[in-house]
Amino acid sequence: MQRTIIFLVLALTVVLSCVATAQQSEGSRIISRFTYPTLTWSVPEVGREVRREVLDNGMILYLMENHRLPILDATAMIHCGYAYEPIEKMALPDIAATVMRTGGTAAIGPDSLNTVLEMIGGSLETTVRDESCQATLSVMAKDTELGFSLLSDMLRNPTFPEDKIELKKTQLKTNIRRRNDNPESILGREFYHLIYGDHPSGRVLEWKFVAPITRQELVDYHHRYFIPNNMILGITGDFDAEEMIALVKKYFGDWSKANVSLPEIPKVKDAPRPGVYQVFKEIDQTGIRFGGLGIDRNSPDRYAVQIMNYILGGGSFASRMTSKVRSDEGLSYSVGTTFETSTRDRGVWYAFCQTKSQTTYKAMDLMLNEVKRIRDGYVDDEELESAKDRYINQFVFDFATPSQIVNRLMELEFYSRPPDLLKNFINNIRKVTKEDVRGVAQTYLKPEDITFVVIGNPEKFEKPLSDFGTVNDIKLEDPVVE
Repeated sequence: MQRTIIFLVLALTVVLSCVATAQQSEGSRIISRFTYPTLTWSVPEVGREVRREVLDNGMILYLMENHRLPILDATAMIHCGYAYEPIEKMALPDIAATVMRTGGTAAIGPDSLNTVLEMIGGSLETTVRDESCQATLSVMAKDTELGFSLLSDMLRNPTFPEDKIELKKTQLKTNIRRRNDNPESILGREFYHLIYGDHPSGRVLEWKFVAPITRQELVDYHHRYFIPNNMILGITGDFDAEEMIALVKKYFGDWSKANVSLPEIPKVKDAPRPGVYQVFKEIDQTGIRFGGLGIDRNSPDRYAVQIMNYILGGGSFASRMTSKVRSDEGLSYSVGTTFETSTRDRGVWYAFCQTKSQTTYKAMDLMLNEVKRIRDGYVDDEELESAKDRYINQFVFDFATPSQIVNRLMELEFYSRPPDLLKNFINNIRKVTKEDVRGVAQTYLKPEDITFVVIGNPEKFEKPLSDFGTVNDIKLEDPVVE
């Protein structure tokens, strides 16, 4: 019922905002007189909607019962990932996570594992990120015990067969060989490499880092990180909490804890590389991305930054950059801004756009003018309040399902965030002032430090891009895959 009310409130808000910009009809006048309940909502909490338990071996459990559907979802988060490995071993986390799933275990081979999952309509997957590996399980509630036996076996007893290792390496070789095919991928790769260099966030995968990886290195990697006191397991769905704890103990309780020492992650260097970096590619459109370093996830500026970004270009059609470049000038279908606020060290902010080759200069100029405008002036009160309301409305839907709720709460503990961060989030967004917005814009959106990356055919640009800084050409080299 509460979710239905929230949906109706948001739908009516959108309708009313559209009506306000047009000549009012009789229908719109009727709608404008509607009244609806005030939106009241609070972030779910550990100890209230979600139960937290710690097993004797150090494994942390997050449990949330939900009996509306006969399904069960589980997510295991393990401390490991790309950020913890030296550059020459940067392929190790991906290969390990993939072959854990594709290689089967001593008890069940990969083909049999796939057959079982197909028969029960379940899924078991692994992914790796900068600071984590995640294993996800989804099964019908009637298959809960079978699902946990498979999840436990995969996490504890992977075999890393040589043929599956070679298959993964071949897939990575193909990706490396074809990495210059997709303009958008090139744009992102070159931008992050310019901003971060050889820091884990800016590395470029080469075949020379993939080829030497051995099975023993995968085994050692698994033994180093995949231990119960280095992971959190979140479970949601149709189950009884006490019975679930007993089931988890059955399959994970005899897994011995061990000492784990996470390698130190190198610090991001604040070394701006302003200028224009052109990547020649014979295409009809130009891809544009420009920006620089922003903030880390513990920055007190994160709330003002999120609202500033929403107003500038992160709010889709509600944002200034989209309105100007797409709606008013018709220069791009895809345009906006991103400001990373969840990285351990400083993330990036960037503006992005795709436009015709013949409007490259104009699009960049309009985008940069919007950056300067939000730095130089104050947003008006109505624009600020609208941005905060819309942002909060989006935030509510990050907690639409039990899995989303548990995952968000798990992440607080996993990444050592303040336990009341989400609880106070909405109030902290509401406190943002127009002075705050201007302050963070002036602090982080520095035109003199901006790195511009464009991909396309400069001969077709209506004007040279030297007005935006020194122009540097980036030549796309054929990757070495032998």
